[in-house]
Amino acid sequence: MTTWGLWYYRWDRSEYVRISDWNDQKFDYIVVTDGGYNGTEGKTAKYSGPGYDDGYNDAGELIDMIENQWLHNRNYIVEIPYFYVPPEGGKKARPLDYWLGWIDGAASRGSSRLRGFYWSLENIRYIQAGKLSRYTIETIWGRIMENKREYGVDYQFIWIPSLRSLFVSRDFSSEQDILEAVTYETDVPNIANYFNDVFIQPGYYFMNMDNILINGGIPYTYSLFVDILKTIHEYMPSNVSIEMEADGTVRVNDDAENYACDYVRAQIDALGYLWSDRAYYFDKSEITFEHMKNACPGW
Repeated sequence: MTTWGLWYYRWDRSEYVRISDWNDQKFDYIVVTDGGYNGTEGKTAKYSGPGYDDGYNDAGELIDMIENQWLHNRNYIVEIPYFYVPPEGGKKARPLDYWLGWIDGAASRGSSRLRGFYWSLENIRYIQAGKLSRYTIETIWGRIMENKREYGVDYQFIWIPSLRSLFVSRDFSSEQDILEAVTYETDVPNIANYFNDVFIQPGYYFMNMDNILINGGIPYTYSLFVDILKTIHEYMPSNVSIEMEADGTVRVNDDAENYACDYVRAQIDALGYLWSDRAYYFDKSEITFEHMKNACPGW
């Protein structure tokens, strides 16, 4: 069993800010990614400019913070930040040259504790939507493999895409329509081979906690959750599983705890077992993870 835990920081326009409150090796790999208000996917990661050298230097600076200030002697994966926020607002994709520089800069500055890279884009259908090319993913994967050979480190490359980005992409007419979309309308089957592991965010916990319906007015029921997991298992490549999702609400709200525990129950009902490799989102607090491990055996 291999586990991956998300750990958050942000660039506050002038300095790095640590967000996550834990610093021990609870997981085989700590996934270091940006977060905070309007964070994740690179939106609160430092962006010095579009060039290769910008990416190289930005990554090196972050690696120094991770290894010398935040996560002493811990194995970690570092994000490849996808978006940046331009002066006029909104968000834009960082250029490919920047990403190649980022990979090279991280690999050159990282110690043996750097174990790979996390593709921080969460949208599960950017290629189908025409916003990202498969060539880009292939090129990034190729650069990671070049650094793997140069430094003799078995770098991992992982992705944690969100099903919610599919559920809001169009109106759905039925649960069967949703299951067919999970099968045929995501980028995962076409690019999963470029990643060591893909952990799909089901979105079940957060959509139920926020009372959000799937477009078309379809509720995200437990039975639909089970069927979605069956579909992922049947139609996705073998390196695809799910992310376990919770936040601090589980510590004070029984409904939240039950929704989070459903991630264990649904895997048993769908597969007869738990996926052995899994990623964890549990907000920024160590207490949330410990609470779920105690409240829900198998979580």
